[in-house]
Amino acid sequence: MNTRQNRYTLIYVLVILIFSPWFFTALADDFHEESYDFLFGNHIDTHQETKLKLKNGNPVRLKGFFYIIFTGDYTDEGLPIARHPRGASHNEECGVDDVECEVGWLIKSVPGEAKFLYHSGENGNDHPVWMVNRVDIPQPGSFTHFHWITRTSRDPRAETVPAVCDQNNAGQLEDAGAANDVCPGWFMQIKAVEEFAFDHGGEIVPVYPGMDNATHLNLVTNYAEVFGITSTR
Repeated sequence: MNTRQNRYTLIYVLVILIFSPWFFTALADDFHEESYDFLFGNHIDTHQETKLKLKNGNPVRLKGFFYIIFTGDYTDEGLPIARHPRGASHNEECGVDDVECEVGWLIKSVPGEAKFLYHSGENGNDHPVWMVNRVDIPQPGSFTHFHWITRTSRDPRAETVPAVCDQNNAGQLEDAGAANDVCPGWFMQIKAVEEFAFDHGGEIVPVYPGMDNATHLNLVTNYAEVFGITSTR
């Protein structure tokens, strides 16, 4: 192999390492440190790591990762079962506790707002369901998940978050009476980087590399305006 071929091979390997999700997995000790230091200010921060882009002081984009830990169990089809780490209160803090956090999905997000409807799930912290007008769903793309921010978020909009939206988890949103209130947050498009089965609240969903519109789907909409229900404004 000549010198030019060696140089091209080295460049290719470096690109794979730098842009591969597993490269960032190796940096778990730097969890939420610069520059992937954005915080929503609630429970999602135990398993997300994203980088905020601003324009003229306004949020325009988040890019980053959703982390998972493997349970050691397998589905009948042979898929390894994984779930999100639950954070320091469960001794599952990425980069701190003795858990191996791995990248499950790549995240691309844009800012927006949605109306909280309700939540469900055996653990009380299942993905809350949000109502949006179709025109408010970002396009092009596959933005199937919405997550709210709190007043402790590093989002510039944090100081304007309504009190009912300033909650750590979905159950607290409901307890605070947030139903039918509009909360600021982020629409997310997620792309799986490997094959596994995702366990969330006891529901196990198969995941395959590529765009994932199933595991975190929590948006509903309606083609017609229904006063007091449909509008996110």
